[in-house]
Amino acid sequence: MLSLTRPVVPVRKGFVLPLFLSWSGQFCAVSLFIVWQLGLETSAEDFASPVAAEVSTKTTEVAVPLRLDYPLLQQLLVAELFTQPGVSRELLSDPSACSEIVLSEPVLSPRDTQLEVLADLRAKIGVGANGACATLLSWEGRIGVAGIPETMSNGTSLGFVPEHVWLLSSTGVPVSNDRLLQLAQSSVRSMFSQFTVDLAPQLQSVKTLLPEALPRHSRGQIQALLDTLRLGDLRVTPESLETDILFVVDAASEPLQAELALSNAELARWEERWQLMDSVLVLAVKHYAAATQLQVLRDALLDVLIESRYRLRDALVEAPDAEGDAVRAWFLQSWQALAPVIRRIGLEQPGQEPLLLFSVVASTDALAALDELGPSIGLDISADGLRRLARMINGDAGDALLQYSDEVDPELRSLLEGSLEAASPPSAWRLDFSLFSKAMAATPDSLNSWAPKREDLPEYLPQVAALLEASASTAMAKKNLDPAYEELFRRLVLTTAWQESCWRHYVVSDDRKLVPLRSGTGDVGLMQINERVWRGFYSQQQLRWDIGYNSIAGAEVLLDYLLKYAIRKGEHKQPGGAVNLARASYSAYNGGPSKISRYRSSKASAYGKKVDAAFWEKYQQVAAGDELAVSRCLGGDLSGPAVASRSSSQQTRAPRGGTASQAPEYFTLQLGAFSAEESAASFIATNALAAKARVQRRSKGDTGQYLVIYGSYATRAQADQDKERLAKFQPWVRRFGDL
Repeated sequence: MLSLTRPVVPVRKGFVLPLFLSWSGQFCAVSLFIVWQLGLETSAEDFASPVAAEVSTKTTEVAVPLRLDYPLLQQLLVAELFTQPGVSRELLSDPSACSEIVLSEPVLSPRDTQLEVLADLRAKIGVGANGACATLLSWEGRIGVAGIPETMSNGTSLGFVPEHVWLLSSTGVPVSNDRLLQLAQSSVRSMFSQFTVDLAPQLQSVKTLLPEALPRHSRGQIQALLDTLRLGDLRVTPESLETDILFVVDAASEPLQAELALSNAELARWEERWQLMDSVLVLAVKHYAAATQLQVLRDALLDVLIESRYRLRDALVEAPDAEGDAVRAWFLQSWQALAPVIRRIGLEQPGQEPLLLFSVVASTDALAALDELGPSIGLDISADGLRRLARMINGDAGDALLQYSDEVDPELRSLLEGSLEAASPPSAWRLDFSLFSKAMAATPDSLNSWAPKREDLPEYLPQVAALLEASASTAMAKKNLDPAYEELFRRLVLTTAWQESCWRHYVVSDDRKLVPLRSGTGDVGLMQINERVWRGFYSQQQLRWDIGYNSIAGAEVLLDYLLKYAIRKGEHKQPGGAVNLARASYSAYNGGPSKISRYRSSKASAYGKKVDAAFWEKYQQVAAGDELAVSRCLGGDLSGPAVASRSSSQQTRAPRGGTASQAPEYFTLQLGAFSAEESAASFIATNALAAKARVQRRSKGDTGQYLVIYGSYATRAQADQDKERLAKFQPWVRRFGDL
């Protein structure tokens, strides 16, 4: 796994900073030991300045230990030497086809101070004449080769010098066959001496990135550093083949004095920088998710991205200054979390170039190591540096993919929707909209333009409750939730909306404009969906201006946390039982996936404990049927359920109306026809039509259709007025009697 070992003592002259580069299969994780001569007084770095005076005349050799795990070396060996069918290599070329020596299925491992390769050997020696062969020797067993790894003369490649060759029986017993060994030995030595691992292209990518990240070093200092970069001696250990990346570096230039605050131009560059950082992470997640069909690895990539987005949300709360950059630290930590998942994906893709990941992982780990040196090094992950990383991930297409957009990204959306297998919708929570009094009904557009006053609450709150319940039903229709948890999930959605917004989506601004409810960290609307965390997964425009869309988004996120985290991690098995699932899901909703157990953790922050305690108090009121207690945070004093009591028979029905309750001569608007009842209910919830829309089942041959009908009008003229307002649905004016 990729890990940056952080020193627990100050960096001083001659101190070694460890950062490990290990390979597993096709992967690498870097380990960088930087020996740095620091005799300068450290001070805060200038955030924006690209130039500083050169003050150092001393140099220090930097040793960067590089560990190549044996599965990687074996894969490289196979890719380079065993390219014939069956992972084999023919050593003897006989025009008469009477003789052959074939090696296959090599296994590479350490042997004291050498590397050892064992391979299956099939040998046949014969003579031929006039198209006939006389076999003199036929043998099958194994052959072993041991030798010394070496650094090649070019300083950027690794090689192998065979020193000893031996034979084994198929059971592993040493065999003495001088004739066969003599025939095989010279060709085996020649073959394995051709094995090289060329790291020059990958080292060049690190060389290319460093000038972008060290703006305070002069061009001469940077060039001197790059000119000395080479590989050191090789060492065989039980775990890996180790070497050092060596280079000589000048001591850091004197940092400039910090500015008191960033200018507007600097703030704009800073914002562009963090947006590019987020875009680079998104690019990596999408690129590597497309390289695997294993859902567990795609889930892991998604988890890293979502968790990193929560940390970005927190990092952006504080304005940047010249003494530190929390966003830069966030970016480096995110890559450290992402790299192990990428390496595992590489193991599932044996056809990929084995060293493909070295460039980007080595580069980001090098940046992390430089960051450890503190402000005096002048590390700056520039926009050009980020674009260079994007090219390492996805070639020249990387630049074009670094778009920071508010729109839905189909690839990210697919990752989210595919994180759990969709199943048939549960039957227990399909809201019956006919339970709501038509006297309380408002037009659906009213919820999308309503900042409720105290006197509005008796009318407003039941409609929001209906919307939230419909959203919960819609979310459950897409996921496989155990019916035992359906009631818990409904309460979770209602309570979360209470905790986050007091069931409000809109408020009136100081200049008396209707605006979406928004927090200082970018959370918006009824469910307070964070726009930065869920960028690309949901439309930010719709999150702001469509209460129904916002409601469904929040329900989807909550259900994902309930299924993927709370249930899978067994939170219901902790003291407290099944209700822990709601508490855990909300902790993750508020703080990110890593906070799933915050509600029960003694190490939780005071803020986290306060938030979770407030949620739990509200949840218990919702569970007791006092949903209208939400009114108290809006200045009201209502109590009791937000909707009429739901009998079990009512709970199993989707929003539905019947013509028996309507005069046949009255008119209604048909907004759609669906083959599945849950699809009709989802349409109503998604478009915030709960107040006046219903589902009407109509028989059609041996099957049925589910019509979404809207309103009841005594005259066609009245129906036509709403028809014009609802034109985007292409409504059809119909008589109830015709249905």
